[in-house]
Amino acid sequence: MPGYSLFVALHVLAGVVALVGFWSAALMEKGSPRHRALGKVYLVAMAVIVATALPITVQYAFFRQQPLSALFLAYLMAITGNAAWLAWRAVTDKRDWKRLVGRIGWKLALWPMLLLALATLLVGIGKGQILFLGFSMIGLWTGWRMRTFARRGPSRPDWALRQHYQSMLGAGIATHVAFLGIGMRPVWQWLQAHATVPPLLVELFPWTAPVVVAVIVGIRLDRRYGGRRAAMAQAPR
Repeated sequence: MPGYSLFVALHVLAGVVALVGFWSAALMEKGSPRHRALGKVYLVAMAVIVATALPITVQYAFFRQQPLSALFLAYLMAITGNAAWLAWRAVTDKRDWKRLVGRIGWKLALWPMLLLALATLLVGIGKGQILFLGFSMIGLWTGWRMRTFARRGPSRPDWALRQHYQSMLGAGIATHVAFLGIGMRPVWQWLQAHATVPPLLVELFPWTAPVVVAVIVGIRLDRRYGGRRAAMAQAPR
């Protein structure tokens, strides 16, 4: 495909910026000017990643004729875009949840992700692909939460804070999955060929480790901000 190498280069460059930006923002004091500035850099980098992932997906679907890889890339693009959009809008619309769910971006973030998650689930069942099965649950669960939120509204006064850090963790999963699963692929291939570790474990590690870490961090953050007093203190004003 014409210009494919340029899209790949931009995708990789944005991935490096996103990886650095994610950890730089995470290590800054929450709400500080540096935290907000680095968070914006990270989200812009994620937008570039999602945009450049589209021609890469087309390349796999039509030029390389690898429809399953194209489906998985499209699904990763959808859940990444969903997480980045929610992390951004949870801040801009923290005082009005109805404005958030009424945006056209809400539907654009929700429905492609849900449909691709369902397709990924069906392929996972039909082909016996553990990776497809596991990752499809992320989109289905996120979609269910979004639809519940849109119908019932927030159940906590600090919903925006929680939505922001949960979405940032979701986007962080995508960042680290790409780095570990794609950027470090030669390492895992070498381990599969030379190490005594079961090959399936090596294959799944770069895809599942970021999810496990994000879940643990999410639980710790929920405990930190989960009390009633903390929720009232962190509620949008």
